[in-house]
Amino acid sequence: MEKALSPLLQALEEGDTLALKTLLGEAHPQDLLALWDELKGEHRYVVLTLLPKDRAAEVFSHLPSEEQAEYLKTLPPWRVRELLEELSLDDLADALQAVEEEDPELYRRLKEALDPETRAEVEELTQYEEDEAGGLMTPEYVAVREGMSVDEVLRFLRRAAPDAETIYYIYVVDEAGHLKGVLSLRDLIVADPRTKVAEIMNPKVVYVRTDTDQEEVARLMADYDFTVLPVVDEEGKLAGIVTVDDVLDVLEAEATEDIHRLAAVDVPDLVYSQASPVTLWLARVRWLVILILTGMVTSSILQGFERLLDALTALAFYVPVLIGTGGNTGNQSATLIIRALATRDLDLRDWRRVLSKESAVGLLLGLTLALLLLGKVALDGHANLVPVVGLALFLIVLFANLVGALLPFALRRLGVDPALLSNPLIATLTDVTGLLIYLSLARFLLNLG
Repeated sequence: MEKALSPLLQALEEGDTLALKTLLGEAHPQDLLALWDELKGEHRYVVLTLLPKDRAAEVFSHLPSEEQAEYLKTLPPWRVRELLEELSLDDLADALQAVEEEDPELYRRLKEALDPETRAEVEELTQYEEDEAGGLMTPEYVAVREGMSVDEVLRFLRRAAPDAETIYYIYVVDEAGHLKGVLSLRDLIVADPRTKVAEIMNPKVVYVRTDTDQEEVARLMADYDFTVLPVVDEEGKLAGIVTVDDVLDVLEAEATEDIHRLAAVDVPDLVYSQASPVTLWLARVRWLVILILTGMVTSSILQGFERLLDALTALAFYVPVLIGTGGNTGNQSATLIIRALATRDLDLRDWRRVLSKESAVGLLLGLTLALLLLGKVALDGHANLVPVVGLALFLIVLFANLVGALLPFALRRLGVDPALLSNPLIATLTDVTGLLIYLSLARFLLNLG
């Protein structure tokens, strides 16, 4: 892709406006977006200015909100006007909300430049939270009445299609706008032109409310394999539709957030390529400080067993592998349970079933890993430590596996996101309890100290 766009990059470097217009007229928006982070700031500005307006709007709609706000402040007025005209209503509402946070005065001017109908629709969309169905939806849908004939609907579609987000599903509403049914374009095409909509529509419509959380919206669309989902207000009136492209963005954002949190990086909407060193430092330092404090506790435990370690220095050789294996085991089980909770494969009532299953898994893992490590201990010539190290690893793995499996349930019950706290807490618990198990066993079985 980058090789295919190399003439464009060369034209940008040389400032060849004529060649740029030609090349940008042929470039696909997704190819430009894939290359976007590698473009210099001034080159991005040139691309957005010279692109055909429909493609400029497509590229603009996928940029981070802070970047959108900056371009609406700095692009030529004619280009800003074209972008506002070309953007879909939901993308337009998102862009204006980004501007409002950065420059309220510019937001007011841009909103006033919209035609009254568009302005009213944007204002309605911006009243919803970004992470709710109302914040995802677009009001650019097709709705018909159940008393219309198929022929009337098809003629209506020819007029309405250019302004609709999608025409593959048509919603049926009553005079007050209440959602009554749905039919597909296929239903219309194969039906007799004289057939009434009421005869072929499906009255059992799966829908969400404007205040439905975006994760629930994404789950419903995935479960039902929908490409579009209707959104109704508190009175059951059709307010808009959520399309699959918006849900894909939600899924990507949610997955990114979960991955960051599993690594104890708690900064919403972090985009690495745009983050400064200070931002990355703030994103990571808090939990690393907590973990180093945990390490200090671990150090204190070792000091408490100083006489034991002095008596048998070889005990210290196996501390890293025991503690590391415990942490890895706990993080594995926590990750599996967190994902199962997120996908609703499990709920809070399933903790007893998980306890039973993970006890068996922990026993099997503990035996397997203990036998493997015992071979190493024997080869090292520390035969007297074989029972201590083997039993310690078995108990540490069993404990860590159960903690990793049950901790997400406890955190969810307390209203805390398990993805954020599970790994740091597992690191703390496995370090402290692992050392206590190991050194206490050594003192007891070896009659030392």
